[in-house]
Amino acid sequence: MGDMRSGTASAGSSNKWAILLTVLIMTFMATLDSSIVNVALPVMQKALGAGLDQIQWISSVYLLTMCAFLLVFGRLGDLYGKVRYFEIGVVIFSIGSLMCGMSTSLPALVASRAVQGIGGASAMANNMGIITEAFPARERGRALGLLASFVALGMMCGPVLGGFIVSMFPWEGIFLINVPVGILSLVIGHFTLPRSMPECAGQSMDVKGAVLLVPGMLLTFLSVTMMQGNASLAAALALVAGVLMLVFFGLHERRVEHPLVNLAIFSDRHFAVNVVCLFISFVAIGVYELMTPFYLQDARGFDPGASGLIFCIIPLVNAVAGPISGAVSDRIGCNLLTVLGLGAFSVGLYLTGTLGMTATLPQILFYLGLASFGTSIFQSPNNSLIMGSVSTEMLGFAGSASALARYLGMAVGISGSTSILYGQMSVAAGRHVTAFVEGRPDIFLYGYHVVYVVTAALVLVGFALAMGRMIARRRSQR
Repeated sequence: MGDMRSGTASAGSSNKWAILLTVLIMTFMATLDSSIVNVALPVMQKALGAGLDQIQWISSVYLLTMCAFLLVFGRLGDLYGKVRYFEIGVVIFSIGSLMCGMSTSLPALVASRAVQGIGGASAMANNMGIITEAFPARERGRALGLLASFVALGMMCGPVLGGFIVSMFPWEGIFLINVPVGILSLVIGHFTLPRSMPECAGQSMDVKGAVLLVPGMLLTFLSVTMMQGNASLAAALALVAGVLMLVFFGLHERRVEHPLVNLAIFSDRHFAVNVVCLFISFVAIGVYELMTPFYLQDARGFDPGASGLIFCIIPLVNAVAGPISGAVSDRIGCNLLTVLGLGAFSVGLYLTGTLGMTATLPQILFYLGLASFGTSIFQSPNNSLIMGSVSTEMLGFAGSASALARYLGMAVGISGSTSILYGQMSVAAGRHVTAFVEGRPDIFLYGYHVVYVVTAALVLVGFALAMGRMIARRRSQR
């Protein structure tokens, strides 16, 4: 599907790169915080006197809150200005970071992380829309390629940077470092970000839809997270309530004049396929971000420092391949690159799943690098296809839907791979297993292999969808 907007940018050529820089700073900061705390959880657990099941909420509540609020802030950006809500997000995120750094109890820290998640949602829902409006179609792939690279870099650099900060400073430092970065982003944005009026300013916000959507998503996500530890009655009731609210939300959206979520956009097969492929790719990213440290540290015995250095191959490849893919897509189009990217990603994941106790370091680096290369050349062209297939007044929704697909995909990948891993480990051990069995790496590797085979097959489904989209596109152009 062609670009539904004119190829002119709303920002001057000298200003668009400054706009991009501002957006990239906040994007990196928000995505970094989705993974940076994981390496500090053991330290925070001891400092706050919390159990393992309790301390996990520090990570979970951030992603859950972002997922719940993304679509709302995307719509608000379309109605009242993407830049306004991007900047509001930076302010809320920075305040939440300061609150996290000042927290002295687990409940206070979890609440502060929720504030961070709300701010991150407001910024991330509108970042792609701001960039899409600032860059003409012929340069958009390069700009969105840089954005995709910063998203992946933020997620992948979290464990490495978090480990460094915790080893040098108190755990509060992983949150407080966001405050000056947020202030810097606001200062630069004040002078660079455009103040144009939104094209759908005459429409109104669907408040009833928001009241149904946000609690519905929160209850659904919270209940699923709770059920991973214990399928309690409270979790089951929360799940039922959440699903019912989402059903009522869907019925309401079909009747309202200006819906919060324009469900009709998903009738566009190309847009729907692009979002589904994005979701699938981040399910897989969630899987190897979780599984790789377990393989390196528990099965192979690498210390956390060495494991972090090996893991650096993923963001390094992404930093190089992502922008190049974006620039190439501006020249040859996006469809072929998305197909090639998902194909390489699937092969890399399958090969990573074959790693055993005798795999050499170059072999590990090559397989991880191939997987990273595949997702790197896929992300930018796919983002361009998503943002180029909607009208200007729908950019905020398209950007927020993309962000939701990313974060929801990672959450599904993490929870799903954990369930498959421990289920298959239990089969291999002949008993119920919920942790690495000391002295028996073969039990872990059995489950590890199954996880990667399933994940590679899932990405292969995305490859088939992208291939079908490309073939249909070429037929329509004849």
